[in-house]
Amino acid sequence: MKTDASGGRNLKKAAGTGGPRPGFAAAERGAGSRVGSGVLGILALLFGLILVGVGYAEGPRKVSGGTQGTITVERCGKDVIGDDVECSGTFRSDDGRLRSDVEDFEPGEDADRGDKFQAVGDDTGYFRRGTITSFYVEAVKVWFVAVTMFGVALLPLSAAFRRSGRPMRRGTFITGLSLLFGGLLGCGVCALVNAVLI
Repeated sequence: MKTDASGGRNLKKAAGTGGPRPGFAAAERGAGSRVGSGVLGILALLFGLILVGVGYAEGPRKVSGGTQGTITVERCGKDVIGDDVECSGTFRSDDGRLRSDVEDFEPGEDADRGDKFQAVGDDTGYFRRGTITSFYVEAVKVWFVAVTMFGVALLPLSAAFRRSGRPMRRGTFITGLSLLFGGLLGCGVCALVNAVLI
């Protein structure tokens, strides 16, 4: 009887002190998951902020001081690398005030003599295919992608900073999904509009 009692005490002691504690392991996993969510959210947020700058460069910056008009192609050929088409021709502004010779114009496709392309010329004499409106639409499209990334960032950041075991707030969840799907929808609409404009 004594031996059994002693053995019982030893078993209880071993069970109480040996092996990992389930609660401690779960806490470690929870902390690691929150750190990973935080890093993912911050990266998505930074990417969205970068896209805000890219949108500015693709829109307002490109058309700053630009003149809209039409380029009439005279001849085309492959560039030095051989993967893009470069054309030369004549640019005439829509208001008829400017006429300029064009040496290196990239229409994005092969063109024949006499083909016309809408283009915007800047102060440096560089011409880009498109219109002032299409460049602004391109900027808005990039900004919609940034909105999508902000929606992506909101969900993991919320998971990282809320208390362990507590569910995500409904308002945060709805806001994140609204930014995500609203940004994607806006991006698609801009792409469709730009395809019509150019």
